[in-house]
Amino acid sequence: MKDYTLTKTSLCPTTILCLAQFIGIIGSAFISGALISLSVLTIPALKAPHISTPDTATRFRALVFSVRRTVPFFAILPTASFAFLAWKAPDAKMAHSIAALCSAAFIPYTLLFMMRTNRAIFAKAEVLESKSRGPESSEAENLEVLLNRWVMMNSIRGFLPLLGALVGLSAVLL
Repeated sequence: MKDYTLTKTSLCPTTILCLAQFIGIIGSAFISGALISLSVLTIPALKAPHISTPDTATRFRALVFSVRRTVPFFAILPTASFAFLAWKAPDAKMAHSIAALCSAAFIPYTLLFMMRTNRAIFAKAEVLESKSRGPESSEAENLEVLLNRWVMMNSIRGFLPLLGALVGLSAVLL
């Protein structure tokens, strides 16, 4: 039986360990990019002036449900890869353990810090959908505030898996 233990004398002694390192680092960076792109690209596009406020709130709700159905499942592979490396790399056990935790930390962060804002935006979407499509300036301003708060919290959330990727990379290189 082949020994898959990672030591400091070799950067990547086996294909399995190389693959685990690659999946952990690239997977965490991918999740980070997906989450941060919501703040940098998607929400500004939703807030474009030609889109009505009810449409913005409705599309935001659809976006959040889509992200909720997909992105947490992407975290399984890099988290498991870093956990495997923590088990097999005694010299970098702590770094890989931290990388594994950071790779999946966006999930509890979302539940603890973002759900209240999400629910407020969902409620705003229901109110706006029930009203006529006329001008709703105070509702629009309130939605704008909620979306700006969400963008800030989502940016923080997106940096958690990036931190995991960086810690995982440092465990490989240092």
